[in-house]
Amino acid sequence: MIKHGRETLVKMTDAGKYVVKEPLPGRGIAQKREWLTRQHVAADTIQQLSNIGNDAYGVPCVKSIDDANFRVIEERVDGVPLSPLLFRRMDSITRGRIIDALAAFYADMHTINPIPNRIEYKMDYELDVGALTDFVDTDMKKIFPAGDIKFMEKTIDRVSDKSYETRLVWSHGDLFEENVLYDFKTKKFNVIDFTEVGTAFLHYDMMTAYPYDLGIVDELRRRYIARRGAKNLPADFTDDARWARIKKFHDAAVALQNMNSYVYDLENADNVARKKLVAHIRQQIQKLKQYEK
Repeated sequence: MIKHGRETLVKMTDAGKYVVKEPLPGRGIAQKREWLTRQHVAADTIQQLSNIGNDAYGVPCVKSIDDANFRVIEERVDGVPLSPLLFRRMDSITRGRIIDALAAFYADMHTINPIPNRIEYKMDYELDVGALTDFVDTDMKKIFPAGDIKFMEKTIDRVSDKSYETRLVWSHGDLFEENVLYDFKTKKFNVIDFTEVGTAFLHYDMMTAYPYDLGIVDELRRRYIARRGAKNLPADFTDDARWARIKKFHDAAVALQNMNSYVYDLENADNVARKKLVAHIRQQIQKLKQYEK
C-alpha cells in the first residue's frame, strides 16, 4: 500500500492488473465526498479521451467507482516516470515521438468541454509575490544596492500589469513526471492521475513547469498548433513574436515566484541558510535582467 498524491491511497490487486484507490484514512465525510466527485470528473475525462482513440498516448481505464464505499478500481499502467534526466538520455527520434504524443494529449484535452470565448488574461492572476513586495519595500535596502531595488519595483509592476488574449481549456491540472509514464517495452507514452482536471488558461497550461523542465516548450507549442490549426487559437498564442514576448513575461513570473519563496524563508533562516538564500535572490535578479534585454 502506498500514498498516491496528496489525498489518495493506492493498493495493487492480487493479479496486478488493476489498482484500488481510496481516500487517505482520517478524512471526514465531506472530504470523502469531494474526493469522490473529482474521481467521477476524472473518469469522465478519461472516457472522453478513450473515445477519441488517439494511439499517440495512453490513459488508464476506470473499471468501476463504488460510491458507497468511496473506492475506485482503475487499470494499472506500466512505465517509469518520464523525468527530465530520462528524457535527455533518450535518442532524438524517441524524444520527438514523446513531444508529439504530449502535443496530441494537450490538443485532445483542450477539445473536451470546449470554451470558445477568448478572454484577456492578466499576469497578476498567477503572481503571488506578497512577501517579495514587502521585502523590496522594507528590508531589501539592508542587503542590495538602490539600483536593484528600483529594478525590482519596476519589474514587479511590469509583470503584474502584463495582459494578453487567451482562452480557457480543459486541463489535466497536475502534469509532472510522476504522472507521465514511459513504457520501454511498448514504447508507449502514458498519462495517469486525472483527479486535478479542470479549466485553465491556454498559455499557462502549455507553460507549466513540466514542459519547461523537459526543455520542449516552444517545440511543444509548434506541434500543438499543427494539430489544432492556427485559426482556432488566439493570435497571442500562434504569432511567434507575440508568443516570445509573453513567454518572457512568464519566465519573469517564475523568477519572481522563486524569489518570493526565498524571501519567505529568510525570516527564520540561520546565518548559513541566509547567505544561500540571498545568493539565490541575486541569481534571480540577474535572470530578470537578462529577460529585459
